[in-house]
Amino acid sequence: MSAILSAVVPVFFVAAAGYVVRRRFKMDARTLSTINIYVLIPALVFDSLYARPLEWRFFGLAAISILAFTAIMTAILTLISYLSKRDREQQSSLLMTMFPNMGNYGLPVVAFAFGREEAFSLAVVYMVCSSFLQNSLGVYFAQRSYSSFWNSVIRVFYFPMMYAFVLALVFQHTGWSAPEVVSRAVELTAGAAIPVQLILLGFQIAETKLITNREVLTAAFCRLALAPVIALLVATVVGLEGLGLRVFVLQLSGPVAVGMAAYGVQFNVRPAFMASVVAWTFFLSLFTVSGVLALLYAL
Repeated sequence: MSAILSAVVPVFFVAAAGYVVRRRFKMDARTLSTINIYVLIPALVFDSLYARPLEWRFFGLAAISILAFTAIMTAILTLISYLSKRDREQQSSLLMTMFPNMGNYGLPVVAFAFGREEAFSLAVVYMVCSSFLQNSLGVYFAQRSYSSFWNSVIRVFYFPMMYAFVLALVFQHTGWSAPEVVSRAVELTAGAAIPVQLILLGFQIAETKLITNREVLTAAFCRLALAPVIALLVATVVGLEGLGLRVFVLQLSGPVAVGMAAYGVQFNVRPAFMASVVAWTFFLSLFTVSGVLALLYAL
């Protein structure tokens, strides 16, 4: 129990600090978010991977697992929308809630639960694979009434995280090493990524007016209770084992990605619903993720 709490609770403390600061002061969260997306996350991805060997087999399994999980969740949530007779906008917003917060929530929890070295690198790979879908398929769901899927895919390449990932792979497989002054600068920058992401999460919650209804609770159930079961089944079928399986399931058990609430605002897709689901899944994840982690420790 002590190990579980020490892995999950620190995330809430840092987010709470962001919440208090945002409630007390008028701050521009967008500036901090821009720095995070274009500076901190690319540095974190590169620093986590470039000096650590990454097996191509694992990368392939990671990509297949994320795709399979996303396909299954899309089918289930589409069926729920059909059976409950939801309109197109309601269906889109429900589909957007399938994407977990693998960055500012999943990464620190994995680091605290399984260690900063190998487990963290695996978590970064899963995050990159998932981010590709979040920033393409997630955007498509948000604006599918007036934009094509391929236009949404192209948006992925606006984010430097993808280029940092490719550059890290190049360094790995060529044996190149960055000059010490560069590697130290990247390491310093990467160290700020997770705290800033958690503070941003607190900002987001501070700006949210919570809605509590059956639709919000249904989305929360699918994200926090159904998703871990699907993730475990997918990981088993695909062939993930050991630490790779544990990290995969834990990463996909977290709350709804904060970016989905941002897309809700940007594309006017039920922003109040999206923000409420993000907030409620974050609060409830203290219990659900702790339960998932207890089962993973027992495996």
